[in-house]
Amino acid sequence: MLQQFLPYLAAVLVEQVQVLEDEVLIVARPRDGTAVPCPGCGTPTRRVHSRYRRRLADAALGGRPVVIDLCVRRLFCDTARCARRTFVEQVAGLTVRYGRRTAALAEIVQVLALALAGRAGARLAVVLRACPAEPMTR
Repeated sequence: MLQQFLPYLAAVLVEQVQVLEDEVLIVARPRDGTAVPCPGCGTPTRRVHSRYRRRLADAALGGRPVVIDLCVRRLFCDTARCARRTFVEQVAGLTVRYGRRTAALAEIVQVLALALAGRAGARLAVVLRACPAEPMTR
């Protein structure tokens, strides 16, 4: 049922969903065993270097911000001519390099910024739980 509300989670295995007082926490990981193409040369690989956790902010559900705790793999590229030795797998529709927001939340923030700009957009983003409530400085 969660995938009906968040269709971009179809590419991952959701291990746990916790509804906390101030947020919804989704613990997930990409499916193991899938070959991931190297972004440098395109050669698919499955050889794992290590794993680490990423915390991604997502659009709010039921008035609560959503945080996705995603365990991703760092993989080796074994192609000798490739400049990359390791790279991190990206989940289509969910992650981008160095991103701290899901693609869905990034789109919401971008639309708010283009439509309202400045302080009005920031205030609406806080109400929509798209950004954390922080005091605005001059």
